[in-house]
Amino acid sequence: MNNSSFKDTAGSVIEMSRPDTFDRIFRLYHAIMCSFSERIVGSSSDAEDIVEEVFLQLWDKKSIFNNEEHIRFFLYRAVRNASLNRLKSVQRTTEKHQLGSNESATSLESHLYQIIRSEILLNIYQEIDKLPPQEKKVITLNLLEDKKLQEIADELGLSLQSIKNYKSRALAKLRLRLPKDSYLLLITLLLAS
Repeated sequence: MNNSSFKDTAGSVIEMSRPDTFDRIFRLYHAIMCSFSERIVGSSSDAEDIVEEVFLQLWDKKSIFNNEEHIRFFLYRAVRNASLNRLKSVQRTTEKHQLGSNESATSLESHLYQIIRSEILLNIYQEIDKLPPQEKKVITLNLLEDKKLQEIADELGLSLQSIKNYKSRALAKLRLRLPKDSYLLLITLLLAS
């Protein structure tokens, strides 16, 4: 299975050895995979490390994929396995995790929940990616980088009111584009940041 391309859903070949292709896949799935892994290992920094390792493997192996659904399946499986392996490793090395191993054992139902949640997040991120540049930047900085509106205003050299306006317009567009449950999850994530 060592080759440098995979086919997208339209059937055209995409070179995985090309940095722009890898970057597109990375940007599309990185945050979702981190969220998925964090639900298993319970640590955002461990999840980030795990996902980075999986993406490095993806880059190094240059595997061939039939379509983007195939690569998504690969990422979920690889991140899940790496997360469970990390969890097992940590559990073996500390008594605290050994006592909590029964609590941290993840059932099939919770994995399915995590996959569904990750798919909803993917849909949200895809819709955010379609926003006009300034609205997209404000939502991305607020949601993914956990920055406050004043920090975003300072970083972009804009007034706080301008940032609020961009965020408001972005949310209005996303409310129309996203299913109600997805939009509510987005609002919940923004309120938590």
